[in-house]
Amino acid sequence: MLLRVEIENFLSFYKGSSFDLFPNLKRTSFPSHVYSEMVVPVLKQSVIYGANGSGKSNLLKAVEFIRHFALDKDFVNQEVIRRNKHRLLAAENTQPIKLGIEFKGKSHYYKYKFELKVAKVVEELYVSGLGTEDDELIFSRTGSAIEMSKGVSDEIISATTKLLNKNLYSSVLALNNEFPILNDFRVKESFDWFNRKLVVLKLTRVFPSLIDMMSKNKKVLDFANVIFKNIGLGVQSLEVKSESLKKIIEDGSEDEYRLKELLKETPSSDSGIARLSADKVLFAIVKEKEEQVIKRFVFNQLGEGGATAKMDIEDQSDGTVKLLNLIPALFDAIEKDCTICIDEIENSIHPSLMAALVSFFSGSKSKGQLIFTTHETELLNQQKLMRPDEVWFAEKFEGDTKLYSLNDFKEHNTINIKNGYLEGRYGGITFIGNLEVLL
Repeated sequence: MLLRVEIENFLSFYKGSSFDLFPNLKRTSFPSHVYSEMVVPVLKQSVIYGANGSGKSNLLKAVEFIRHFALDKDFVNQEVIRRNKHRLLAAENTQPIKLGIEFKGKSHYYKYKFELKVAKVVEELYVSGLGTEDDELIFSRTGSAIEMSKGVSDEIISATTKLLNKNLYSSVLALNNEFPILNDFRVKESFDWFNRKLVVLKLTRVFPSLIDMMSKNKKVLDFANVIFKNIGLGVQSLEVKSESLKKIIEDGSEDEYRLKELLKETPSSDSGIARLSADKVLFAIVKEKEEQVIKRFVFNQLGEGGATAKMDIEDQSDGTVKLLNLIPALFDAIEKDCTICIDEIENSIHPSLMAALVSFFSGSKSKGQLIFTTHETELLNQQKLMRPDEVWFAEKFEGDTKLYSLNDFKEHNTINIKNGYLEGRYGGITFIGNLEVLL
């Protein structure tokens, strides 16, 4: 469960800004959007708006950067630091990148933060006091020198220091996962949260393993069918069809002529291969019980008078395919209590479908979270879809991105937020002057 993110001197964020999922407890609308049974109430979802180039995507890039640093001991080097540091300054930027995140692990709330500078890393992990008690130090590291909570032997300190000397840019979390030295379950629990409970993705990505994954995980396929039935795309059901590759090549029916032609153009592989076209996974070839099997999605499509027909993924709209790519992430948010961060969630998805998805997630029984960026103003409906404290804006001032919440504006619950946003009442939107055609 993500609580807060703090960003300074990273990409378009220079002077520092923060984002959080703490609800305004004075607001009573949509109580199901708040996990109120926790030690501190936390919002189930949040949306970030902003003009193109405002830096809203950089918030999710910061979350992804934190995750990579925590998990991968080889992720950071001097070039990574240089490339991700704020560069819109008149003079050379010699300040460190500063990133921090507060989250709920399996048994504790944690604060994890670090500073990155050439040849120097400062990293700290605490049990969060949640603002009511002092934070409890788990470890604090500067370069290769490390300070730890009480009860850690000199031998462990010495061994950790030696590891850090050999891996100056690595996080302690990542190093300890590969070379378990710190015998503190809180360190492992923090690593596991980044590894298993935090996901950052873009819908522009294609997942070649999607067909094979859904064929092996019936729960995800069943979840996909629940989504399709509730959303109303004319898809009665989705299934994964598996057939012997040899049989199709040797005596496939006329209906499979298109498939046979594609197979001629597809290289063979014993380790598995997926065929893509126009960002659609047409089929996957995998080896099962010493035999090559071809798997593909089949959409049972509704037609006139209740008639149905079996359609391939090539017959589906880009929006349907994007939704299909999104389903595993939604499944993880609802069924596995993951925090899912999605950049440009509306990509190729109709506004009505987006609204239906948000409504479906917010009404589900889940302990997960959905955080996304969008330009889709149809979601700005505080009477039907979103609470004001779930809506955030990114705006850039002289190259520096600032984040702020709609909740800061104290709007009455009858106000039309969409119209106010488009009129520029809350910022986070670009006003474009007259464009003249140059002949």
